[in-house]
Amino acid sequence: MRVSCNLSAWVMAGLLLAALAGPAAGEGGAGRQEVSEHGNPWVRVTVGGVTVKAEAVRTPESLYLGLSGRRELPDGRGMLFFMPAQEVQTFCMRGMHIPLDLIWINDGRIAGITRNVPRTFPGNLCSPAPVTHVLEVPGGFADRHGIKAGDPVRWQ
Repeated sequence: MRVSCNLSAWVMAGLLLAALAGPAAGEGGAGRQEVSEHGNPWVRVTVGGVTVKAEAVRTPESLYLGLSGRRELPDGRGMLFFMPAQEVQTFCMRGMHIPLDLIWINDGRIAGITRNVPRTFPGNLCSPAPVTHVLEVPGGFADRHGIKAGDPVRWQ
């Protein structure tokens, strides 16, 4: 999908270097964590009382790309963004083909939810408070499952 639409020049340079370096960094290793077809490790996120299988993204490249270009996001799937700092986060719908709910997370709780954002939304989406994590799920997911601000969030 997306992450911060206002990345600095150093992050963009890092994206270029990572693309040139190829996928060798971070492959294999002890534990053999299951990864998605996009190369992101899977985590199980429990939000409210619902469990989502989410791709975990942490690198500048994966934070920037997010779910951009994806044609589908099945119910029960998502992407968990591990942000580099606790701050108000800014996302956008650049390159999106599916509507999303953005679940803003801080200190193991939902700080807020931006619901059912259309794939063509032209502006920026900001967290309601400083957060450290963002969970993107299919649009309407939070309403379908009764997820609300203040609900606990855990992952493994």
